[in-house]
Amino acid sequence: MIAVVGARIAGLCVVLAIGGCTPADDQLTSVTDSAADIALQDSVEESPAATISPAGVATTALRPRVEVGTKDVRTRAPDLLGNGVSPDGFDTIVAEVTSADGEMCTVCLWLADVADERVRGLMGVTDLGDAVGMAFVFDEPSEGAFVMAGTPTPLSIAWFDVDGGYVSALDMEPCLASVPSQCERYRSAGPYLVAIEMLQGELDAIGIGDGSTLKLLDGTEAADCGTPG
Repeated sequence: MIAVVGARIAGLCVVLAIGGCTPADDQLTSVTDSAADIALQDSVEESPAATISPAGVATTALRPRVEVGTKDVRTRAPDLLGNGVSPDGFDTIVAEVTSADGEMCTVCLWLADVADERVRGLMGVTDLGDAVGMAFVFDEPSEGAFVMAGTPTPLSIAWFDVDGGYVSALDMEPCLASVPSQCERYRSAGPYLVAIEMLQGELDAIGIGDGSTLKLLDGTEAADCGTPG
């Protein structure tokens, strides 16, 4: 997927099948390696960009199992009563987030890496389940805007470039307008290859912010967060 910039240092935070960042003693064993004016949801108004192939090598990854525990990252809409609506028809992927101070968090994310998945994204979703957010992965760098059409849950979004470097982040508000063009458009500060969406205000809980980096781990795609890659 994307290559991380920077070394692995400090602690490891594991957020697989729990949704919270928990210190762990051992490192994860892994080797990593415009068509529409507005796309529905918090997804994508695709824009032309020069083709750049993300760096990567063949990998073998061991996806750790983590005991279910208290969630430190909110994954359900505020004031949600009863059963929520979770993403449907998406695989998951493991990602490593390294904060500016070198702390690493390993998280489980829903994966939207083809056009129709990026368009659906988190439309209608009120409960992320065992994942802490969703990764929107593009084939080439983009500067397309995201919109919150049909998305009832306040979200935060962070964008990362082709090298895994942090670009920018914004908070996004629900838009239930009948015409998507009436919804606000949210744009990154520069070209990006991956966008991460979480419940509003939760990016910092896994270390996403100025100076952070992101790596999506090849070989960790699975039907859910509890399945080894």
